[in-house]
Amino acid sequence: MNATVLAFSIGIALVLVVGILALALMRWPQKAPPAKLRQTSRKPAPEASKTDLDGALQHMALADLLQFLAQGGQSGTLTISSGRRAGTIRLVQGLVTDAEFRRERDLSALFKLLSLEIGDFHFRFEPPPPEHVRGREVVDILMLWLSAKDDGR
Repeated sequence: MNATVLAFSIGIALVLVVGILALALMRWPQKAPPAKLRQTSRKPAPEASKTDLDGALQHMALADLLQFLAQGGQSGTLTISSGRRAGTIRLVQGLVTDAEFRRERDLSALFKLLSLEIGDFHFRFEPPPPEHVRGREVVDILMLWLSAKDDGR
C-alpha cells in the first residue's frame, strides 16, 4: 500500500504542476497583431466560450480533471457520459458537493464515475453561491477511492 500512496502522491504533484502551467499559459498576454492585419472587411471571429470545458476521458482521466478543477477552486457542473450512462458532479469552489451516476449518489456514484475509462466530459463553469456550501476535498475522495480499489471492492 505504501507504493500505491507514493505513486498517487507523485501523480498528484505532476497534475498540480501541469495544471499550474496550463493556467499560466491561458493567462499569458497575447500580442495584438499589427494594425494592418486588423483592418479587414470580415467580422471578427467570436471569442471561444469561457464558460465550458469539454473533453474525453481517454485523454484526461476523471481523477486528473477533478484535481485540476479543485486546484483552481472552480465552481460548476461536470457531466460525464459513457455510452448510454451519464452522471454529474457538482463542484463549489473546488469542493465536491454532490454526485450522481445511474441510481447511485455521493461516494458510491463518485467511485463508479472515477472507474470509467471511456467517455466524454463537459464542465459548465458557474458562479459560486453566495452562502457557504459544505463539500468534500477532491484529494480525500481520491484517497478513499484508491483505498477501496486496493481492498478489492
